[in-house]
Formats: sequence, C-alpha cells, structure tokens
Amino acid sequence: MMQSEMRPRFCWAWVTALLLCALATKSTALAQDETGGAAGHDAGTGGAAADEAGAAGDAGVAEVPVEAASDAKRVVRIRQVIALDQQRLRWLRSELRARSRWFEGLAKGMGEIAEERNEKREELEAVEADPEAGPEEAAGLRAELEALDEDHALFDTQTDLALSAEKTVRDQIEALEKKIKKDEHALGRLTGEIAIELPEAAATETTDPASPPEATKHVPLPLPVPVPGAPPAPKAKKASSVLTAAQLQAQRALERAEHEVEIAKLDLSEFVERKRALQRQMEFEADLAESDSKERENLQRAFDAFGARLKEYRGTDAPPHKVERLERANQGITDRVAALQKTGEARAEYIESLSDRLAHLEEAELRVTAEVDAQQAEAAKARRQVMWLESPIHPKNIEHWAKERGPRILMVIAAALFLLLFVRLTAQRIARALVGQRGARATGTGRADTLAFSFRSASRVLIVVFGILLVLQEGGVDIKTVLGGAAIIGVAIAFGAQDLMKDYFSGFLILAEDQYQLGDLITIRGITGTVESVNMRVTVLRDLEGRVHFIPNGSIDQVTNRTYGWGRPVLEVPVDFDEDLDKAMETLVEIAKGLRDDPGWEGSIIGEPEMLGVDKFTEFGAVIKFMVKTQPDKLFAVRRELLRRIAKRFSELGIQITVPQRILLRDDDDTEA
Repeated sequence: MMQSEMRPRFCWAWVTALLLCALATKSTALAQDETGGAAGHDAGTGGAAADEAGAAGDAGVAEVPVEAASDAKRVVRIRQVIALDQQRLRWLRSELRARSRWFEGLAKGMGEIAEERNEKREELEAVEADPEAGPEEAAGLRAELEALDEDHALFDTQTDLALSAEKTVRDQIEALEKKIKKDEHALGRLTGEIAIELPEAAATETTDPASPPEATKHVPLPLPVPVPGAPPAPKAKKASSVLTAAQLQAQRALERAEHEVEIAKLDLSEFVERKRALQRQMEFEADLAESDSKERENLQRAFDAFGARLKEYRGTDAPPHKVERLERANQGITDRVAALQKTGEARAEYIESLSDRLAHLEEAELRVTAEVDAQQAEAAKARRQVMWLESPIHPKNIEHWAKERGPRILMVIAAALFLLLFVRLTAQRIARALVGQRGARATGTGRADTLAFSFRSASRVLIVVFGILLVLQEGGVDIKTVLGGAAIIGVAIAFGAQDLMKDYFSGFLILAEDQYQLGDLITIRGITGTVESVNMRVTVLRDLEGRVHFIPNGSIDQVTNRTYGWGRPVLEVPVDFDEDLDKAMETLVEIAKGLRDDPGWEGSIIGEPEMLGVDKFTEFGAVIKFMVKTQPDKLFAVRRELLRRIAKRFSELGIQITVPQRILLRDDDDTEA
C-alpha cells in the first residue's frame, strides 16, 4: 500500500520538471522566431547582412580592417555587427529565462524526491521495528528506497548541469553586453559623436607644461582630434632661444605623425579587444554545448530507468494513472532531448560562423598591425628630422650657438689659461719664499722645487676641472647632473683610497714644514738612512749597507733628523788619572781649531770648539767631553778626522788614552812542550 501511494509522487516530480522544461523550450523558440531564428539562423542572418554590405562569401560578419575600407563602410559594418550581437543578446536573455525555469523545476522536483525519500526511510525504520510486519513489506520498501536514491542522484546531476549552464549564459550575456558597448564606442568615434581619448600617459605628457620640447619627448596633439590646418597647441620654448621656423614646422609634423600613431594603436587595441570578445563568445558556446551534451546523457539514463519501471508496472498490472505518468515523463524526456539536440546543432552552426569571423579577424589583424608599423615609421622619420634640426651639429644651430655662447666660453678658457700661466710663473717663487722663512739650508732649493711642483699640479687640476665645468655650463649643459655624478665618484674614490689620500696629505705637511730634505740623515720607524727621494707620496731612504727603504708618508708618525740645519759631533776622550787633565783639554781644543783652520776642511766646522771639561770618572780614567758645530753633511767626516788627529797627537805627547784592555800571558815551557 505504501509503495502504491509514494510512487505517483515521484513520477509527478519528473512530470512537473519536464512540463516546465517544455514551456521554457517553447518560449525560447518564440524568442528565436522574434529575433530572426535560433543560433544557426543567427549565423545565416549575419552572412546575409554581410553580403548586403559587400562582404560576399563570409559565413558570418567579416571584421574588416581599418585601412581596408572607408569610414562610411566601416560605420555600416560595425552597425551590422552591433545589430547581430543585439539579436543574439535578446536570444540569450530568452534562453536565460528558459534555463532559469528549467532549473527551478528541477530544484522543485529534487526537493519532492528528497522529501519522499526521507518519508520512505522513516517507514522502513518503522517496519523493521514492528515485530508483526512481514519481510516482504520491508523488502518492498528497500527496493523503493533504492529507486529513490537513484532518481535523486539523477536529479542532482541534472540540477548541477542546469545551474552551471545558467551561470554560463549569464556570463555570456555580460560579455556580449560589454562587446556591444565597445563596438558602439568605436562607432561613436567614427561618426564623431565621441571624442577620441588617448591613453593616460600620452595625455599627461601632452598637457605637461614643464616638459622640455626635446626631440625625444614629443607627444600627440591634444584631443579631441583637431581639424587639419588648425594651429597646434602652444609649446614651451627652448631655454636657449626661440625655435626657428623649420624647427616649428618639423615639430608640428612630428606631433601629427605621433598623434596618428596613437590613433592607430587605439584602433588596433580595440580591434584586439573585439577579437578577444569573439573568442570569449566561442568559449561560452563551447561550454554550453558540452553542458547540453552531459544533460542529454543524464536524461538518457533517466529515460532508461523510467522505461524499466514502466515495463515492470505493465507486467504487474499497476494502476493506469501510474503507467500514464511514467509515459508522460518519458515523453517529456524525449522532447527535452530532441530540443537539446536541435539546439546543439544550431549552436554548432553558430560556433562555426564565429570561427569564420575569427579567421577574418586574424587576417585583418595582420593588416592593422602593418598599418601601425607604417605610422610608426612615419613618426620615426619625422622624429629624426626634428632631432637633426635641433641637433647641436646642425649648421644653423652651430652658428646660433657660436654667436650666443661662444664669447662667454672663450672668456672662461682665456681666464683658465691665464691662471695656469700665473701659477706656473709664481709657484716656485712662492715656494722659495716659504722655504726662506725657515732659514737657509744647503738643499733648500730642492725642497722649494718639490713644493712648487706639488702646488702647480694641484692648482692645474683645480683650474682645469672648474674651467671644464664653467665651459659646460656656458655651453648649455646642466652641470648639476655632472656634479652629482662627480660627487658619487669622489665618494667611491675616497672610500677606496683613504690610505692614498692620507699619504699625500702627510707628504704635503712634511714638505711644507721642512721636516727633512734630500741628503738628510734621518730615522723613521727604526730605519736610519739618507734621504734619497721625497715627494708627496713616499719617502725613500738608503741605509749604510746600501739598502733602499720606501716608506709611505701616511705611516710616518715620528721622524728623527740628525742633520737638520747643522750637526754637532760630541767626543768623549778617556785619559789616565796620572795625566795632566788641563794639558789634555788644551791639546783637544788645539786639535779642533787646527782642523777648522785646515784649508782642506775649510767651512766644515762652524764657530769655536766647545770644551765641556771632565765629564766623569771611570775605572779606566777620567773622561773629557768636548764638541764642535759642523755643517749638516760634514758631521761624521769631522768626527772621524778629529778622532784620528787626537790619537796621533796624544801619542806624540805621551798622553795615555785609557781604554779597556785584555792581556794574555803565554807560558814558554808549555809552548816548548
């Protein structure tokens, strides 16, 4: 009894959904008749309209390239495309309403089946819990529940397919509406109803009054498009002078050419967008075709299931109204499958017509791209002409530049040359004047020459650098950029050559302060030697063994100069306690004066010898100390000669010089043995 009550509700859910589907199919057919037919007829109508416009042989509306037809033909054909797209849009909206009703019917039927399945489960649970119920009743309820599960799965699949197709149609309608708006915008540009709008970057460059009118920065004319022959927009003048007539004419030609390039790029961009929109429509149609194919397969499974149940009902003498409802459900499925089949065929024809239109678009895209390339070539030619007319090497510009800036540049060059000559003539005098302030030295002239050379080198670099910068500034070059780059390079050099700069700075101070000169005997960092070379970078010493030491000036923190200005050898002569010390001291003074008065040593000793007297007593005798003042380069020679004469004179006078001695005694017997 429960089976006979619930089965009609299940059949009625399918019959309701299929009746709604039939109503939707009928309304879609009426909409197709109103708009010129179904998808296939839409393609045929497009071909007829294109034939009327002169595009014979096209399966759809041929997208004619911009340069292949006049503006009038382009207007006519874009209007035809818009009309066909509007027809298709009305058909899609009708189809959307039909699919919405179909989805609502499926959703309603799915809800009824779900409700019936829940009731059947409750009945099965009640029967299984009732001990008086027979096993046949439970088996029948399980069979009906399995059938309901199968039908629910079919409804679920069908509902998902219907919802997916409905979303696809909505997206297709939205994309087609955008395409129609773009086509209407392109039509408005051709008819002059809409002003041409170039990209934002180009418009910004055009309206920027601060941008210089250099040849590489020309921008299109302001929009809307000016009438040929109209005066161009005012342009900023050069900072140096007023533009010549030839330059103005070339700039206007360049602006027109670049404007045409922007227009051609805009046309190409819109052309590519229409192509993408067409490809998008093809994708939508392909998705709908796939969805319809899956829907037909699912309906076929439902038809087979209903056919098996109908056969079972007829074999068991089921009530006539059950058989009639199943037959109506199967007939509805058959009609729906037939409608989907017909729509699929029409959609395939429409996709084919879209493919033909896409092929025409791809061919036309090449021609449109070629037109853009041609416009760009014309603009490049005009740009080269402007660059040549504004080039610094153009004869007219050279003449104008020489008249306007030449005198000032010559004045800067003359001033730099005068300063270089002045430094060259006065550097050595200034250096010698500075050297003279420290007192005369035998090698002072060498130090003055070194200072003069260093001063001339530094001054020459500064004068040349500043002269070049002033020449560049007078020549019209923005030296701020040059100074910025030079500052960066200077910082990099300063970081990479800190020790080198320290060496030069220390060398300059050494020379300026006259710490030592060539030939001086000095001690630096424990190294004693004669100065062979000194400059602002390094000091070269040669020690007594002939070894040469190169010492960077930056590492010199202490210098001992043993021959600065004059020298003074200090002699300590030890004599025996038994000797007459006064006589010994008088003899030492006489020896020093004799050396001073010797013609071979004339000028070596400065002034009178200084006798200091007895300095100390030792275990070997008394030590007499005296000293003489000599020329800086004669210190060691005078010392050695004094020691030689003292030893010889004391030996003649019998004065004993006491020094530590060691006496070795020899045993004759041991020697004989």
